[in-house]
Amino acid sequence: MLVCQKEIATDDPDSNARYIGANPNNYVSFNDELWRIIGVMNNIEDGTGNKETRLKIIRDESIGVYSWDYDGTAGSNRYDNDWTTSTLMNLLNNGAYYNRTIGNYYNNSTTAISVDFTSNGLTSEAKSMIGNAVWNLGGSSTDNDVTASMFYERERGDSVYNGRPTEWIGQIGLMYPSDYGYATSGGSTTNRSSCLSYNLSNWDSVSDCYNNDWLYSGTYQWTLTPYSRNSLGVYIAYSYGHVSYSGVYFTSTAVSPALYLSSNVRISGGSGQESDLFTLSL
Repeated sequence: MLVCQKEIATDDPDSNARYIGANPNNYVSFNDELWRIIGVMNNIEDGTGNKETRLKIIRDESIGVYSWDYDGTAGSNRYDNDWTTSTLMNLLNNGAYYNRTIGNYYNNSTTAISVDFTSNGLTSEAKSMIGNAVWNLGGSSTDNDVTASMFYERERGDSVYNGRPTEWIGQIGLMYPSDYGYATSGGSTTNRSSCLSYNLSNWDSVSDCYNNDWLYSGTYQWTLTPYSRNSLGVYIAYSYGHVSYSGVYFTSTAVSPALYLSSNVRISGGSGQESDLFTLSL
């Protein structure tokens, strides 16, 4: 795997090798689609206590805009920021997306919509390359003072609302706020080090940070991390470049599946350019 070292940073607490910059050469063919490599991630548990170094990837384009959680009822408990029971988790790991079928989804409505993943759900080959992983579900009780490194720590912490789980073993998740923050290279006016010292909630005022971050899409994007002071909030990477929390029932927020490849999956070809994708093999 040959890459330009300027496109890689290893300065998070676990020395994960992350792709950084506005458009690094991290394009990979997966699920017969264009995906991108977030990084080579260390100490990823597989759910059995075994820790491995694994590739973490994310779909280049979203699969649509969906509520993070909404169970379709009209009662007071119709939504919740517990990922382990959320409707989005079920869609990605048990439902129509995972099974490459047509299904129903309650998108902040008591009336279900039809969702069709027969052409862009997971293929059998893709599923064979995905491994279970322990996903951290720690949240943050504040959003206006949190840097990328602080999010990284809190994601691995135990700040959750009312006893909710701090971990989940599964296959398909979402990016973290820390993934978003650590993907910046900074620019000519504000460098990477300065970007990482800013609270992610203030990035909308520092264009060098988000414009040189390949995970910035110009749209609202869901992350996996809850706002731990209530049962409704989840952090979003906003179209303005900053990170803050919003209600799990919002429907204007894009879903970009993320996952850890099995440890036996290798890059077998390509240079990572969009015109010469990395290819994967078992």
